Parts: sequence; structure tokens; C-alpha cells
Amino acid sequence: MATELRRERREKQKRQRQRQQQKRRTSSGITNQLVIGAFVLGAIALGALGLRAAGVFDPPAAAIDLNSADFQIPAGTTIGTQEPLLSPEHIVPPAKGNYNTVPPTSGQHWNQAGLAPAAWGIKDANLPNEVTTHNLEHGGIVIGYANLTPAETDQLKGIVRALMNGTYRKIILEPYPLTDAKVALTAWGWLLKVQSVDEIQIVQFTRAHYSDPNFAPEWNVQ
Repeated sequence: MATELRRERREKQKRQRQRQQQKRRTSSGITNQLVIGAFVLGAIALGALGLRAAGVFDPPAAAIDLNSADFQIPAGTTIGTQEPLLSPEHIVPPAKGNYNTVPPTSGQHWNQAGLAPAAWGIKDANLPNEVTTHNLEHGGIVIGYANLTPAETDQLKGIVRALMNGTYRKIILEPYPLTDAKVALTAWGWLLKVQSVDEIQIVQFTRAHYSDPNFAPEWNVQ
């Protein structure tokens, strides 16, 4: 009888050890799966960030027919305000330029390879005035925006991509600390401020003042 009791106790202890080992294996497996899952999700997130940085998820160019009658400028119509011209003087970074408009439409600017003028395109941060003013000197269009919703920002980027995919490659789009408008368009000697993403006015201003030989000192420089 005593022998049978001891045997039963040993069997019971053996079963308990087996259950504990099974629990540990199960727990370890779940932990490993969680670690692997977290790693995979992290890799996906990093990949998505990389694609975003590369512009993969950026809004596509808007479907704009630049030859549409909507964008034709009626004879005798002035698009934007003509501003007094300042001398296109080169100054040495980090010196600050003096301007008569916000954003600038002419005047002092930096002249340094790799810095000013900036590469054309859509920027995620505001560039110094001394940089973009040099872009204006080359006949480009600089567009600043502030306080737009994400949808409005995507719309504006789509319009700019459509313009740049066509004739108007020399454009910079950037966030800008505007206080009296949501969008400001500048060319050398010209300024237009609007309170919305107005596709017609944006396209018309670009067409009217892009690489204008009557204003931009170096309008034919790419």
C-alpha cells in the first residue's frame, strides 16, 4: 500500500513538472512571436518612412490642362502686384538681406554653390530669403504657404507638380511664415497673395511671370 502511494505521488509530481515545462514552452513561444512581430512592424514602419522620404506617398501631379481656357490670361489683365525692384546684390552668408516685401520679390541674396540658388522643387522646410531670392533672379517662381489643411497642402503640391512636369520647371514650393495670406506667389518684381489654394490664380501667375526677360536679371539661367 505504501509503495503504491509513493508511486502515485511520483506520477503526480511528474505530471506537474510536465505541465510546468509545457507552460514555459508556450510562454516562450508567445514571447518569441511578439518579439518577431514587433521587429516586423518596426521594419515596415521604417520602410514606410523611407518611401515617404523618397516621395512615394506624395500626392500625384494634379490633372491640369495648362492649355485650358480657364488658365488663359485676358488681355490687359495684370496677375499680381508689381513691386519696386531692389538691386540684385550678392551678400556673403550668413549676412541677412534687406527687402521691401514679405516674401521678398527682389534684392540681396547669397551666391554660393550648393546653397544658393536652391534646387528647384517641393521643400518640407522654409528656406532663407537670401536663398530663394537668388532663385527669383533666375526667373523662377517661389510659392510659400501657411496654415493649410493636409488636404489643401496635398492639393497645392499636386498643382506644383503638374506645372513642373510641363513647361514650368523652375518652381520652389515651401512652408513660409505668412500672416496675411495662406499662399504667396513671388517672381522677380511681382507678388500675389491669396487666401486659398486657388488653382486658376496659381497657374495664371506662373504663366505670366515665369522666366520673364523684362524683369528677372538672369531669366535664362536654369
